[in-house]
Amino acid sequence: MADITSSTELDDTALNGPIDYINALPSKNIRTKLVAALNTWLNLSPQQLTVIKEIITDLHNSSLILDDIQDDSELRRGSPTTHRVFGSAQCINSATYMVVHAAQRAHSASIVYPDLMPVFLDGLAELAKGQSWDLQWKFEARCPSVQEYMAMIDGKTGAMFVMLLRMMVVFAPAKTTMETQTQTETETQTQSQSATPTISVKSWPLSDLERLMQLLGRLFQVRDDYQNLRDETYAKQKGFCEDLDEGKISFPVIACCEADPSARASMLNLLGAKKQGKRVSEAQKMQMLRLILDSGALHRTWEVIQCLIEEIRAALGVVEERLGARNSALRLIILLLVDVQAP
Repeated sequence: MADITSSTELDDTALNGPIDYINALPSKNIRTKLVAALNTWLNLSPQQLTVIKEIITDLHNSSLILDDIQDDSELRRGSPTTHRVFGSAQCINSATYMVVHAAQRAHSASIVYPDLMPVFLDGLAELAKGQSWDLQWKFEARCPSVQEYMAMIDGKTGAMFVMLLRMMVVFAPAKTTMETQTQTETETQTQSQSATPTISVKSWPLSDLERLMQLLGRLFQVRDDYQNLRDETYAKQKGFCEDLDEGKISFPVIACCEADPSARASMLNLLGAKKQGKRVSEAQKMQMLRLILDSGALHRTWEVIQCLIEEIRAALGVVEERLGARNSALRLIILLLVDVQAP
């Protein structure tokens, strides 16, 4: 008979399986690149940057796993979604652990930086609230207003960008060195011979920076909505018009419902098939895509993307002017996001 009075140590392989899988999938790493770009201004140490990047990566990948389960997605970045490989139950457990692990990192750092934990928890709450409305509209097959949709994005997507900025500000030294990236070589040599300019973090245009992060979140999501229906590469990685498979109320769907009231009922009825547990057929998907195209909603979405790009460039210009330092790394990230073909 087995000895039931003793025990053995279990390893973390089952827990880490989904985590290692999602971490190994191809990624543009926009969020960690954004941290590095903001550090052009904030001058955090490599150790501080590592803490923030680990927290953001854990939260982001946890949200991807849960999002794929909630949407019943088949593909993520061209590979089977994590729950298709490891099962939904195990993936929910691992995704929860990733949030716990991020909280542990934040808690450890908060011993020295006590303002960090409130920023972390507030960000988590905003992320959950934003996601809740995305799920609710899909469950009800209800079309929100554009303003409501933007508010949802500010939580679901923008809150992560705002959170990483606020965490960096918590870590930032009282005064940071401003290294302008618009100088000529002669100007740089001249400045290096004089005192290095510094700026107090307390005098930073934080509201302008947070607005910039919010706008980046909006561009990220609306662009994703557009690419889901328009981009062939995206279709290979996620599936053809996957948002329509999911019954997602995306920006093009909202634009269609607002532009053509006669198409609204048909669109929402077709999207509601997912709520009834039915898979959307290719014919139904093509019908929804036709409604979107005929209403001009895809072109309207592209126009909104262009407006957001202009707003972001203007907002970045304001921040750069107030700080007296151009941020070429951040401009490069924006350049990656503005490459969107017209419909």
